[in-house]
Amino acid sequence: MSEGAELVNSEERFRSLFEHNLDVILFQDREGVIWDVNEAFLTLLNRPKEEVVGRPVSAFLPLALVPVFHEKLQQAFAGTRVQFDVAVQFEGAEPRVLNISKVPLWVAGAVEGVHMVGRDITDLTASHQLIEQQAQKLNTIFESITDALFLIDWNWHFVHLNHEVERLLHVERAQLLGKNIWDVFPEEVNGAFYQQYYQAMNTGKAVHFEAYYAAQQLWLEVKAFPSEEGLSVYFSDITRRIEAQASQEKLTQDLYRHNQDLQQFTYLVSHNLRAPLTNALGLARLLQAEDAAQQETLTYLETSLEQLDVVLQDMNTILSVRDKQDVAAPESLLLTDVLGQVLHSLQELVQQAGASVVLDLPSDLRVHGNRAYLYSIFYNLLTNALKYRSPTRPLRIAIKATRQPEGEMCLSFEDNGSGFDRAKAGPEVFKLYKRFHEAGSGRGVGLYLIKTHLEAMGGRIEVQSQVGAGTQFILYLP
Repeated sequence: MSEGAELVNSEERFRSLFEHNLDVILFQDREGVIWDVNEAFLTLLNRPKEEVVGRPVSAFLPLALVPVFHEKLQQAFAGTRVQFDVAVQFEGAEPRVLNISKVPLWVAGAVEGVHMVGRDITDLTASHQLIEQQAQKLNTIFESITDALFLIDWNWHFVHLNHEVERLLHVERAQLLGKNIWDVFPEEVNGAFYQQYYQAMNTGKAVHFEAYYAAQQLWLEVKAFPSEEGLSVYFSDITRRIEAQASQEKLTQDLYRHNQDLQQFTYLVSHNLRAPLTNALGLARLLQAEDAAQQETLTYLETSLEQLDVVLQDMNTILSVRDKQDVAAPESLLLTDVLGQVLHSLQELVQQAGASVVLDLPSDLRVHGNRAYLYSIFYNLLTNALKYRSPTRPLRIAIKATRQPEGEMCLSFEDNGSGFDRAKAGPEVFKLYKRFHEAGSGRGVGLYLIKTHLEAMGGRIEVQSQVGAGTQFILYLP
């Protein structure tokens, strides 16, 4: 092939590349006048070639960009290849972002013209902007989180941290980013933080723990979540909470000690007073006076001593119940067995009162509790019903027990006795020495003991009553 033919083929190949290139290409002289353009540039401007060639590029540019393009053109004519990104809206065209290269065309050692090649990077720029916006939003979220937060990669290097980390640990971001956490905090190697973070990394499972950070004298609550990128660690200062807990524990110990002291004092009072009181009561009963007034005084003295003896007996009973709460061994008890023992012991009183007791409970129903407490509860409920029965009708006591779906046992004691004003009694019902019947000789201890025994076994009690209609006690036991 001759040199002429090769030259023609070369020019045709260049022309084909020039015309069909997807990038915008034009050829300019030193004044910026367009000598030639490709189809991509004509498509961008939506103009025919004859309206473009022979005119300066500045004719199609916004005025603000004319100096920029002129400066870059002169740099190219100085023999330098120039490249820059620019957001531009050519006249009659849509706004685009172009990556522009101005390439000098050398002929015989001189720059004869400049090719301007513009690659459309609008979509790429928009993607970058979107990524940057998302990164800014994510950073805003990180900084707005009230917990301290840092991210480390699988090589234990800090990738990100928020301001709260800087504030709590008294460090600066530049000191940590890109650094190995154990190089920055060597004193924590093999400590609680080290072991927990390694556990999260090795198992792929989140960890949640509390640990003391000695360097800043802080108690921290930490949550660490492993992921494909590494470890996300959230932590917060719980020093005040820990100190409050320690203070509460100390207060509890002090209260327990004071309670023990008061208990010992109560024992001294209740037990040590019984002996001299018994002696005084015996002496009062032996003393006789010829004078009627003096004899009446001795009778009052004996009555007062008897009342004081009853109070001390009640104190001993209450102390005994309270102190056995923690040591009474629970067992599986057949409800009908314990209730049968109580009914047997009260059989004579029930018959004398002309009362009837109706039982409605499964024969195999069991509860987990203390036999002595359960016996005392049934005994007090039944004796109360007998004691406060109505004088106008025969006493009827209905006892019903069922097992609730959640496993709790519900036991109902209902009578048609004299009843009391439940609304008036209010929360005083189960308090010590509270009585709600004018008749009868009760001291207001029985209901207190019932509630105390039930609570010791993990149960609870409710009561409904109406004057002249009767009373219903509902007991719940595990």
